[in-house]
Amino acid sequence: MTRGIWMTLGATVGVGGALLLSRRANAASPAGAPAGNDTPPPVIELAPLPRAGDVSGDLSRNWGETPFDLRPLFTLMEETSRIPGSGRIFSVIASRESHFVVNAQNGDAAGEQGERDASARAYANNKDRNPPLRYGAQAAAFGSGGLFGALAPYFLWTGVPEVGAKAPLLSAPPELMFQPRAAAFAATVYLQRLLKAYRIDDHADIKAGWASPTLLTSARGGKDYQDVRARFLADAKTLGIDLTDTITIPPKLDASAWPGVPAVFASLVGALPKDLT
Repeated sequence: MTRGIWMTLGATVGVGGALLLSRRANAASPAGAPAGNDTPPPVIELAPLPRAGDVSGDLSRNWGETPFDLRPLFTLMEETSRIPGSGRIFSVIASRESHFVVNAQNGDAAGEQGERDASARAYANNKDRNPPLRYGAQAAAFGSGGLFGALAPYFLWTGVPEVGAKAPLLSAPPELMFQPRAAAFAATVYLQRLLKAYRIDDHADIKAGWASPTLLTSARGGKDYQDVRARFLADAKTLGIDLTDTITIPPKLDASAWPGVPAVFASLVGALPKDLT
C-alpha cells in the first residue's frame, strides 16, 4: 500500500489468468455515492488495455508471471516515458500494491482505516498549496488503490509540479485510478520524479521511494528502508523477473529523455470527457 508523498516531490522541488476479468473491468464509478457528495461521480470509459501490436518491446523475455494482458501496458509505460527498463519494474511494484487487480482499494474494508487517514492527511496538508480538486472531499476519504496503490489526493494532483493548474486529473473523481491507463499515467509521472529528485542507487531504491520519499533521505538506511527494499527484491524473485538481466533492465534507470506530462498523458490516457477538463 503506497503511502508515498506524491505531491511532496513537486511541492518542495497471486497472479495469472484468474484475474483477467477483474483487470479488464471498467471500474471508474463505484456503487453508491462517494463520501461528501450526494451525486455519484461520472462513469469514465477510457480506452481498453493496449495490446501487443500497440508496442514494440519484447513481451516474452524476463516477464516471469506478469499477466499477459498487462505486459503491453507496462511496456507502453516504458516506451512512452522513455525510461528504458521501467516496464518490468512497474510489474514488480504492481504485484505487491494490487496483485494486478485494477480496482484494488486500500481503505474500503475493516482494518484499513490507516489508508483513509493517510489520504485525509495528504489532502489536508496539500490542498492550500496546490490547485483545487473537484472531488477533494471524496479523495480525502478514499484511501489508496489502483494497480500501483496511489493515495487518492496525490493521484489527482499528478502532474502539478510540472504543469501546474493544467494537470489533467484535477477535475476527475478518485475512482478514475481503477482505470489501468489512468493508474499507469500517475505511476509513470511518479517514477520520473523519483528518478529526477532523489538519489536512486538501484532498483530497490525505487520501491523505497514508492513507499515514502523520506526513506530516500532522512530515513535512508533505517529498518523501514531495509524492509521495503527486501520485500521488493523478494517480490521480483517470486514474480520471476530477473533484476540483473541487463538486456531488459539497465542497472540504473534513466529519466533524462522524459517527454513531459502532456505527452505521457496523451499516449497513456488520451483525453477525459470535456466536463472533467
